[in-house]
Amino acid sequence: SLGRELIEKIPNHWESIYLSEFDPPPTGEPSDLGRPGGTRGPGGTKDSKCQKSNLKNPVALVPSSGIGTTLAKYPTFSWYMPCMESASGLYLKFVLKDAYGKELYSVKYPLPHRVNAGIRSITLPTFVNLPPLEVNQNYDWQVRLIDPGDSSKNIYIDGGIKRVKEDPNLVQGLKQATPQQRVAIYANHRLWYETLTTLVELRRQHPNDENLAEAWHKLLTSVGLDPIAKKPLFEQASRTNN
Repeated sequence: SLGRELIEKIPNHWESIYLSEFDPPPTGEPSDLGRPGGTRGPGGTKDSKCQKSNLKNPVALVPSSGIGTTLAKYPTFSWYMPCMESASGLYLKFVLKDAYGKELYSVKYPLPHRVNAGIRSITLPTFVNLPPLEVNQNYDWQVRLIDPGDSSKNIYIDGGIKRVKEDPNLVQGLKQATPQQRVAIYANHRLWYETLTTLVELRRQHPNDENLAEAWHKLLTSVGLDPIAKKPLFEQASRTNN
C-alpha cells in the first residue's frame, strides 16, 4: 500500500553518522519555568494539571547533527512545546540568524495562561522585506521562552538550516506526486524540513491514520527524538503563522 511504501522510504538513520544528541531530563513534573504560586494557576483544578512527563523543555525538531536541508526560500520550522500550566506573563520568541550571527528576523508572542503539549510551527513570512534564504548558506534558528521578570529562567533551543539547489528532475517529480509521495521523495533526497513539515500536515489532517503515525515515529526516531515520537501530540497541536 501507499502507506507502507512511505514508511519504507523513510531511512532508519537520517544521517550517515548517527549521533543521538537528545538526552531527556529525569522524569518529573513538567516545568512551569518557576512561575510564582507553583504549577497550578488561579482557580485551577486537578483536571487542568499537566500529565507527568520527562519532556519539560521545548525541543527543536532537527537532525542529530543540528542542521537540516531545505529547498524553500521561506521554510517552516517546527519544535516540540511541553505542557505548561501557568505561562501567563511569559513570551515565546522566534529568531533567525545568518552564519555570522546577524539577526535577520524575529517575532515575539505572549503565551496563553495554559500551554498544551504539541508540535508548534512557524513559517518565515514573505511580506516583511525578509530576503529569501540563499542557496548553500547556513542559518541558525532559535526559539526562546522568555520570563521578563527573571532572565535566569529563560530557555533557548536552536537548530540549523541550509538551503540547497533545486534538482529539476526532483521538482518535476514533486509536481505529479500526492502529499504522501512527496514525503517519500523529500526523505529520499534528505530534505529534512520538507519531509517534516509535509508529514506534520498529513498527520494533522489524518490523526487516526496508522501508517502516517508509524512514518512519523520512524522519522523522529531516525534523528534520535524517540521520546517525542511516542507522544500523542497532534490532538492539541497548533500552528503559528504570521
